[in-house]
Amino acid sequence: MESVEPAAAAAPAGPGAPKLLARRVREMFRVYPKALVGDVDAVHDLRVAARRMRSAVSLFAQDPEGKRARRADRTLGALARAAGRGRDLDVGIDILEALPRGTSEANERLRRALRASRARARGLSREELLDLDVAHLRRDLRALIAAAVSDRGVLTVRLMALREREQGTIDRELTTGRAWPRPDQLHKARRAARRLRYAAEIEDLVDGADSGEAARWRSMQTRLGDIQDRHVLSEWLSFRERRAVRSGDLTLATAAHRSLGRVKADAARRTREFLARRVAQKAEPGV
Repeated sequence: MESVEPAAAAAPAGPGAPKLLARRVREMFRVYPKALVGDVDAVHDLRVAARRMRSAVSLFAQDPEGKRARRADRTLGALARAAGRGRDLDVGIDILEALPRGTSEANERLRRALRASRARARGLSREELLDLDVAHLRRDLRALIAAAVSDRGVLTVRLMALREREQGTIDRELTTGRAWPRPDQLHKARRAARRLRYAAEIEDLVDGADSGEAARWRSMQTRLGDIQDRHVLSEWLSFRERRAVRSGDLTLATAAHRSLGRVKADAARRTREFLARRVAQKAEPGV
């Protein structure tokens, strides 16, 4: 039998590891059928549930580096990516719709093109979800639940390692004094904050308490996510501008260029506000 890290036994106040893992599995597969037919809310819920499931597996599997756990993690990662394929463009449409419309037909053409890109992304998302070996994933998850580690001491060790790793990532990518982090650095910090959030949620469930840590990391994840959404839309608008220039459609190119400028300015403003808030928080006593 594979061994786990030695630690002092402790009785959890909340649900044990098998029950918590089983709950995560139910949450994920409850929304899976609706996600397959393109329900927007279900697709979002499926992506979040898959990520929460990955976090739970890494913390509760008897051997997180074992073959079964790693295979489940890969499939869950693929599931989350497939479910998220059209999400960025969903948000992009909301951002673009919030910009001043004016009376230009080119602006409406731009919005139609973005909606068409979203429709294609949703189609690819459904195809990728259908291609996943969900039956094998379910078998792996059942086996992982049956052998889940409930020892609070083991969970503590794993949480400490996760926090050290992910907080190190955030500090490295958002080093105080750096003039301006790149979009990829902000994105890496966002992903680290997301993993810290899901780990904190699990710890709170196990302990039957609310530490406030999950809310803190979720707030950072959300703010960085708002910036990332605008970077993604900027890339799409830049692509549409170049394409319009190549085809000689200068009216559409101008509309894309103007929207691109507004979206970039909004992203820059949000980045400044995020960095200023982070500096202020780090200067607070005890933070």
